[in-house]
Amino acid sequence: MSFSVRKAAQGFSRGQLIGWPYHAVLALPNLSLESFQAGARSIALVCCFLSSFLFSSLSFAEISIEARVGFHGVFQLGRPFPLEVEVTNSGRPADGFLEIQVWKGGAAKSGVPYPLHHRRDLFVSGQSRKTIQLTVDPDFISRPLLISFISPAGSASRELDLRRYFSPSPVMLLVSDASSLSISLGSAMPNRLVAVSLSELPSDPRALLGVSHLILYDQSLRELSRSQLFALENWLTAGGRMVIIGSLNYALYQETSLSRFLPVRVTGSERISFAPQNIQGEPTTPIPGVWAQVSSLLDGKVLLESGGIPLLVERSRGKGRITYFALDLGRPPLAQWDGLPALLRQLVRPATDDALSPRTRWDDTIFSQIIVSPSFISTYVPTRSLLLAIIGYFAALGILAWLWQKSRLPARKIIMCLAIVVAIAAAAGYSLFSRGGNVPDGVLLSSTLLDSVADGYVEAQLSMAMFSTQIRQYNLQLARGWLDMAPVSIPAKDRPQEALLLQDDSGSSRFRLPLREWDYRLFRMRFIDRFPMRTEFDIQGDKLLMKIDNQTGKDLVDCWLVLPGGRHPFGEITRGSRWSKVFSLDSGEAPEANQSSRRDALSLRDLSFNDKTRDILFHSSFFPRDGEASRWNTGAAIFFGWVKDSERRVSVDDPRIHAHDYTLFRSIISLPAPEDE
Repeated sequence: MSFSVRKAAQGFSRGQLIGWPYHAVLALPNLSLESFQAGARSIALVCCFLSSFLFSSLSFAEISIEARVGFHGVFQLGRPFPLEVEVTNSGRPADGFLEIQVWKGGAAKSGVPYPLHHRRDLFVSGQSRKTIQLTVDPDFISRPLLISFISPAGSASRELDLRRYFSPSPVMLLVSDASSLSISLGSAMPNRLVAVSLSELPSDPRALLGVSHLILYDQSLRELSRSQLFALENWLTAGGRMVIIGSLNYALYQETSLSRFLPVRVTGSERISFAPQNIQGEPTTPIPGVWAQVSSLLDGKVLLESGGIPLLVERSRGKGRITYFALDLGRPPLAQWDGLPALLRQLVRPATDDALSPRTRWDDTIFSQIIVSPSFISTYVPTRSLLLAIIGYFAALGILAWLWQKSRLPARKIIMCLAIVVAIAAAAGYSLFSRGGNVPDGVLLSSTLLDSVADGYVEAQLSMAMFSTQIRQYNLQLARGWLDMAPVSIPAKDRPQEALLLQDDSGSSRFRLPLREWDYRLFRMRFIDRFPMRTEFDIQGDKLLMKIDNQTGKDLVDCWLVLPGGRHPFGEITRGSRWSKVFSLDSGEAPEANQSSRRDALSLRDLSFNDKTRDILFHSSFFPRDGEASRWNTGAAIFFGWVKDSERRVSVDDPRIHAHDYTLFRSIISLPAPEDE
């Protein structure tokens, strides 16, 4: 059967041609209206399915996570290390947070394992990727590190095994733009040498704690951000070692970003004859034609020079050290010299730690003494009001009992008066202790010991306790520049420790701490900070010359100098004060009230303060009576003083939490051993 559209159209009038498509379809052979409607419904369902599939693919984010550990896959075991996480999103934009879970405690810390979560708020736009740098510090690596991105649009997670990345010894970093420098330390050095670019240097000083030396050669530091420079400064003052090797491009060493670390002022370069036996101790033939930078000394100690040109200069920066070597090791003839590895090993030799200051103690026993002291209890319990209320209540009961015994009032009135007294006492107690009392949500106690290092720097050992009177979470604000924070484990056999959360946002750190009712947690922290309180000691025979220069802007109270044979009180040292005094090291010339035997010359047990909390911290935490204190007990001089209105390094932004800070500055020097009598 044939069908012609032209012939079919001739059978319609002009008005009917408007509905031609519909009638033409009806005119199709073997096609009914019901079949057409069923096909339309099928096409609509297919379109809805395709549109819903397309919409669902666009309404969710597709997240993938990649991670880079340490410095090119190397980090020192037991030290914080950088972790670079790359989040790729191939779907719709996602607004969430990145969370890193590490495990703390365990057998390494003699406690119960608990998770610590590092969290960073993160927004990833569609079809893009973002790179986040964090610093993590797991106590053990037998459990994998968990990386998660969580958002309403989509989530992803990945586990990372750290056991194939760690190194038992510190890492050394080489930063250089010159491809000609090839450094080999030989098999005698246990440290791993890793070459990194300038952009790979972390912006957190804690990430550099596993680095022993940072070697700079022919490198400009102009591209370093402010946070990266801050990290280098803090790493240096905390004990890092920076080795700066000169090059022919001396203009790079005149830039402000690099010259701030140099102990010399570089003015040019010239060829000299270098005698390597001056460094290695082995006589060899001098090497002519070596390129060396010409410079003048600014600050530091010249260890090697040639023709008035300082070749090897060392300078201290807090607890760290900067070593400057003026010779160009990346160009001939030193580049082909066989003794170059031995020379480099001399430049990166490990430093000996001759610190005299003992570490502070902080545990449950010390905090138990503080919590029962009146100065601490009065911060959250109105003891005076409670005592007066108890005295008044029992006085009223005594008067009513006396009236009952003397029969001055009838029994009915006595009972009515007793009911009135009880009602008034209950209402007043409820109003005082529940509404208008002095009961805060918690008490934050921090005790800081400032150990004088050098150049106006101090190492701050901070012990902290967070005490809670109710169930809630606390946000601890950590000052910038902290190096480590270790929770002090408490006996938790009946229950595991709560998970802790460390929130990092735009350079600041917040520590979220969940606590139960009438519960507490103890922490230890460490800072390297500026505190320009200079104390200089000069031993002149049996005399000790002491100079004090207080340029801190803070007053010191209850200051003492403890010497073999006596103790000397200074009282208050105000800000801006500067003076010098001479003290005798002979116990026979000390005042009779302060004399003591040679064995007990530095005993601090008799010292006391008006504040009971200061007494407990001084004798139990700052100067423990056992342990390391024995090594300076007979051959040192100790100066200390309490800092008035010190700056808090840990705070809680909540007026319902009472914060108390105790800060002690101390300086300890060793003295010659006493002669045998």
